[in-house]
Amino acid sequence: MQNQAKPTAAELLISWQLIWTRLLNGKPGELKQALNSHAKLFPAGNQAEARTRAERTVAQYQNEPAQVRNIINRTKHTLRSA
Repeated sequence: MQNQAKPTAAELLISWQLIWTRLLNGKPGELKQALNSHAKLFPAGNQAEARTRAERTVAQYQNEPAQVRNIINRTKHTLRSA
C-alpha cells in the first residue's frame, strides 16, 4: 500500500541522512536504493517529483565530500535535539 500522507520532519531527516551517507560511501546501487526509499515517503502523485529533486540536490554536492559531512553532522545534531 502506498503512503498517502506527507512524511514527517523526522522521517525526512532520517531519509536524507541515509542518502548523504550512501553518497559518501560511493556505491551507486546503494545510493539509488536510498533515493527510491526517499521518494516512497511521499504520496504516489508526488514520488517522481520528490525523486527528481533529491537527485538534483545530490548531484550538486557529489564532488564536495566535506560539505556532505557537514550536512550529516548537522542532521545528527538536529535528530538528537528533536
